[in-house]
Amino acid sequence: MSQLFEALKHLVMEYKIHPILVNFTAALVPVSLFSDVVGRAIGKKSLEEVGLWSLFYAACVTPLTAAAGWLFWMKDDVGVPGMAIHKWLGMALAALIPLLALWRWRFYARGRQPSRIYLAAGALILAALIYQGNSGGAQVFSGM
Repeated sequence: MSQLFEALKHLVMEYKIHPILVNFTAALVPVSLFSDVVGRAIGKKSLEEVGLWSLFYAACVTPLTAAAGWLFWMKDDVGVPGMAIHKWLGMALAALIPLLALWRWRFYARGRQPSRIYLAAGALILAALIYQGNSGGAQVFSGM
């Protein structure tokens, strides 16, 4: 089992898998929220479907991104306050985004637009995602 773990860690580190996957979540969640807000405002079902499916893809990739982040964890990240926030908020988002997607699916299955409460929750999750990404990015890009 430890050989498998080491092989995965090597793959993630060698090919920078975590930073690649991060971009999917960082793009898909705002696209979903924006599409749902605009779709609700102008009554475009096609935009609401974009909101649904982009959040579905984010819900699929975000737990993989979090797992890759744990494998990408470096020794010099230990004790860095921003990285602790990044790590634990990332784990929370890896659970919250799939839950948000399930909630979104319920609106779709019932043929209803996403509610204002749903959109507010999505905005809070997006704000957390931005803060979380910034805390990780600050560590990565601080030395540049």
